[in-house]
Amino acid sequence: MTAIKEWFSMLSFGNTKRYRNITLWFLFDSIVATIPYGIAVMAIYYLLVPIGAGNIQMQTKPLWILVGILLIQFISYFFIRKKSYIDSCVGMSETMKRSRIDMGEHLRILPMGFFDKRDAGDLSTVLLRDYTTVENLAEQFAPQMTVTIGRLLLSAVMLGVFDIRMTLAMFIVIPLALPFAWMSYRRMKDSSQELSQAQQSVSSNILEYVEGIQTLKAYNMAGEHFTALKESFEKQRKSSIAIETRAASPISVVGRIILNLGIALVMLLGGILMTKGSLHPFYYIAFMVMTLSVYEPVSMLFVFIADFSRSKRSGDRIREIFDEKPLPEPTDMIKRTADTDSTITLEHVSFAYGDVDVIQDLTIQFPEKQVTALVGPSGSGKSTITKLIARFWDADKGRVLIGGVPVTHMKIDEVLAKVAIVFQDVYLFHDTIEANIRMGKSNATREEVIDAAKKAACHDFILSLPQGYDTMVGEGGSTLSGGEKQRISIARALLKDAPIVLLDEATAALDSENEVLIQRAISSLVEEKTVVVVAHRLQSICNADQIVVLDQGRIIEHGSHKELLKAAGMYAHLWEEQSHAGNWRI
Repeated sequence: MTAIKEWFSMLSFGNTKRYRNITLWFLFDSIVATIPYGIAVMAIYYLLVPIGAGNIQMQTKPLWILVGILLIQFISYFFIRKKSYIDSCVGMSETMKRSRIDMGEHLRILPMGFFDKRDAGDLSTVLLRDYTTVENLAEQFAPQMTVTIGRLLLSAVMLGVFDIRMTLAMFIVIPLALPFAWMSYRRMKDSSQELSQAQQSVSSNILEYVEGIQTLKAYNMAGEHFTALKESFEKQRKSSIAIETRAASPISVVGRIILNLGIALVMLLGGILMTKGSLHPFYYIAFMVMTLSVYEPVSMLFVFIADFSRSKRSGDRIREIFDEKPLPEPTDMIKRTADTDSTITLEHVSFAYGDVDVIQDLTIQFPEKQVTALVGPSGSGKSTITKLIARFWDADKGRVLIGGVPVTHMKIDEVLAKVAIVFQDVYLFHDTIEANIRMGKSNATREEVIDAAKKAACHDFILSLPQGYDTMVGEGGSTLSGGEKQRISIARALLKDAPIVLLDEATAALDSENEVLIQRAISSLVEEKTVVVVAHRLQSICNADQIVVLDQGRIIEHGSHKELLKAAGMYAHLWEEQSHAGNWRI
């Protein structure tokens, strides 16, 4: 019973009530659809019984009554079928839409650690292929199962009244065939998992190949990597063939053979009973007609075996994502008065990616309305600090506070509303430039968008584009240069006008001229925002109010640019190395 509930929940994407209503309508649909079989049997009865009694005068009145019933059935079935079909299409579409939206909301609140272990190809396979696989089965499963159940019940009752012996002969093969369906399903589980992994590999390889085609062509490796892509396609092809042929088909064929033997059993038993005079010819014909009607939907279950197995694997993958635990949100919200304080404090914070410690017992304060720069070797924890502030993760130990309030006592949306972020790797959506900037503030006016673009030094290059602010951006920003994407990202952050701005290598892709302009724009924010800058280029943060030097997740130096140079520590060493590198020429 638990397995049936799990199946029903999977097929309905959790909306069991709506799917149950759809199933009941299909059951009603199948019952009404079976009526013509009964009418055909009754017509044969009124034809054969008089002939069997030696009376060639056939009464036409009962036939006209049957025709009238059939006409009523046709009209009724039109409306019933219309209702069940529309409910199925609209209901499943609505359920799918709701589930995908719920999936999007769930992904939005999952910690970033989840995305570190799931690549884009894997997630796209779940959102596109797995959802479609389950939906296709759900749309077929309800009508097929209800038709099967409806015909079995009606046939058992109606034929049992005629002759219990023939009824038992007809139905005895069904419980003998169904175990083979179960065995076939069990054998396909491993093959379905192998196919799912092959499909995931294909999706990941396609994304990697398309996104990296420029680099591959530059190093003349496009052919080599295309070979790897073809190999993943070949593996998917073999897995698809295996699941249809080697895994379950031999067993399912046995089950369908048993059903066909049922036809032979009914034919043989009926012939024996009729020759002995204990079975009327009409009943024999009626059972032969109804046998085909009963066995047809049962045999279709064996066709669905592969779909069952694939859908179970797809449903498990969907459920695995929903089972991922989001960051905990406070249950009792404390009412806070309007407070402009945006001081950020980290108290004895420790954090690790798996078994790798990144931040160790770190305590630091980022004063309100000041610029704090984080510098240090790669892997020292700079970017991780910004992500902890934005609550992409929760600290393993210690507390992160904004305005004196721990971020764990705030809702995720409340934290993100206080923070504007510009990442080193910028992603722009396939939309207009204005729409990409407007993501910072959905209700911004055109003038506000332009003002933010001017501050980010991207207004001039936007106007030089064919449609200006209405120019479409390629997916991921592929139609723009790295510096142009970065400036649009900064404009988006400026437009958001959040009290805290996190800049993770925000000027890394800019040329010297635009970097100066961006630095001026950032400097103008100091009186209004709390700014945290992650930088490798030390020249870009010389004027920061405070500079924090990190190494292996610990603070080793802390002060202004001049103070750190006097200290002659790691910062001074990094400054000297970059100064020498800046003088290097070909």
